[in-house]
Order: sequence, then C-alpha cells, then structure tokens
Amino acid sequence: MHVNAADLQVIFQDSNAVEVALEVFDRTIAVNLRGHLLCTRLAIPQMLRRGGGAIVYTTSGAAFIGEPERPCYAMAKAGVNALMRHVASRWGRKGIRANAVAPGLVLTENNLKTMPEEVKKAALAHTRSTRLGAPDDIAATVVHLLSDDAAWINGQVISVDGGATIR
Repeated sequence: MHVNAADLQVIFQDSNAVEVALEVFDRTIAVNLRGHLLCTRLAIPQMLRRGGGAIVYTTSGAAFIGEPERPCYAMAKAGVNALMRHVASRWGRKGIRANAVAPGLVLTENNLKTMPEEVKKAALAHTRSTRLGAPDDIAATVVHLLSDDAAWINGQVISVDGGATIR
C-alpha cells in the first residue's frame, strides 16, 4: 500500500512558528499526518490477516533538513517518519514492512504548467543532478519498496530528490 497525501494549497500559508494561523497547522496535521494514521489503521489488520505486506508512506525532506518556513508541514512529515518507524518496529516480525519515500521537487503535469521557471531553476540549483524529478522517479522507488526485491528493507526513509539531501 502506498500512502500519499499532502495539501499543497495550504502549504503556501505555512509561514513560521510565531505567525502561522492555527487553522493552517490543524489542516496540515489533518491531511499530512492524521490521514496517514487513518490509512495505517485500516491496512494493518488486513495485512495481518494475509500474513504480511508492505506500506510506503510519502514524506518529505522538510522533515529532516530544517527550513526557515513551513514548520507545520515539516512537523507533519516528521510525524509520518515516526509513524513509519513505529509500524516497522511493531509489526516487522509479523511480516509487515514500512518505509517512506521523500521526494524532491517533482515536475508533475500541474507543476510543468504553473510553476515559474525561476522556481524550477532555484530547485535544480539545490540538487546534485542534471534535472528535476518526474513522477516516474517516485513511482519506481515506491514499486521497488512494495516488491519482494525490497524484502529486507524496513523502517527506512529513501530520499528521491536528485541528491538535494545527502545523509
């Protein structure tokens, strides 16, 4: 199962810890963290009945890089990482694997149409790659983590960001 959720509209109102509206915080936590928990609560019993399974959560480098803005988003995604580690620790010996993928800037159809070129150039300048991401880059990593080829990967965050974050 792949859990992928983010409210990318409210993220532009996620300013800083002193000024951000609590409504922005609540919406961000509801979508980016509570939504992941609700999916997990439904999936785990099904996976246990089947004898195991794999969950891949979508997180973000914002959870571990520290930014001067977007604290609510970063807190929510750090919570996703904690949830993923909990699932891997609690149910790993019962055949359930949990991992997360942390995408960099992905040029979705919408981003290709609406994102200013200067934003794309700035994002590319923070990578160690010749291009920005494509949806297929993320999909390939998720498919791998869900497959039997990744049977011994559990409790990990995999950054798929062109080398923007190196850990």
